Amino acid sequence: ESASRIIEFIQWLRIERTASVSYEANVLRGLIKLLKYRFAMESESDSAYSGNGNTFDDIPIIKELRKLHRDANQRTKLAPRSSNEQQKWLSWPEFLHVTECTKREVLQLIAEFEAMAPDDLRFPSNNDDDETQSIQQAKVAEAYQRWLILAFFANIPDRQRTIREIEIGRTLVKDYRQGDGSKHSWVVKHGPDDYKTGKSYGERPTMQLSPELTPAIDDFIENWRPALRPKTNYLFVQSRTGKPMTGDSVFQRVSRCCFNYTGKRTNPHLLRDMIVTHVRESSEASEKELEALALYMGHSIHMQRTSYDRRTLSSKVAPAVKLMQSVNNMESNGQ
Repeated sequence: ESASRIIEFIQWLRIERTASVSYEANVLRGLIKLLKYRFAMESESDSAYSGNGNTFDDIPIIKELRKLHRDANQRTKLAPRSSNEQQKWLSWPEFLHVTECTKREVLQLIAEFEAMAPDDLRFPSNNDDDETQSIQQAKVAEAYQRWLILAFFANIPDRQRTIREIEIGRTLVKDYRQGDGSKHSWVVKHGPDDYKTGKSYGERPTMQLSPELTPAIDDFIENWRPALRPKTNYLFVQSRTGKPMTGDSVFQRVSRCCFNYTGKRTNPHLLRDMIVTHVRESSEASEKELEALALYMGHSIHMQRTSYDRRTLSSKVAPAVKLMQSVNNMESNGQ
């Protein structure tokens, strides 16, 4: 009875809001956490001492919601995608093409800026602003960071939080170990508190950005980023305020760039699915390589297979079909 109002709410989500099963599971998970906080002082159950069962098993409403959550998770595995992902899905080569096109856009803007006469430069009307940075420079800087965001995703296909919270001098540092000081690359270093699954995986392996990006990152930080008047050490900032980007800031930039060059509004989270699907579909990566990719992306090999691999069932079983054909051909030739 204590869970009846919550069940009514879940039914409303299903019927009135036509929420997806995965959304329902996430809502239930959040409600369970909220109830744990509510009953923290009243629960006497502790699996760490009892040796079996779960904490809060003596709270009926939490026990009931856990059943609903398990059921929702099971249905998630069988449920079709709620949105038509073909309208958003790009192949990995298509995404790399978008990244290259955005880079060419930046180079064109830089060439146009360098060709401008000093009298053609315009500056913000706000007297508090730095008048050494023109509006045209800010336009280049915004385009520059759009390209770098895409390029970072291409090198580190991680959650968008990783990209928007990259902090100069803390999580974004130069690695001189592989050269003599003149050859180096930027790397991203994460402690357990810097990414979503840090509590499970601890400190992450160093994530190296392509050495080819080093001159561009240096150029952006030294010559163009100041035009955005940053108020933070985060590498990427909102162009109007100089404050750290939000999740929506990154989402919109990725989506608009992809739409401009492909007509599809790809979002940052789909990029993780795209690279996993591409690797599993288009290459002969070994299990060790796939496991390494999962570790690099901050999730388990099980999560890679079940959540990020978007190949169709036909694509997944294709190697087995080829194997059976090969075996049968060998037997036929042997006879």
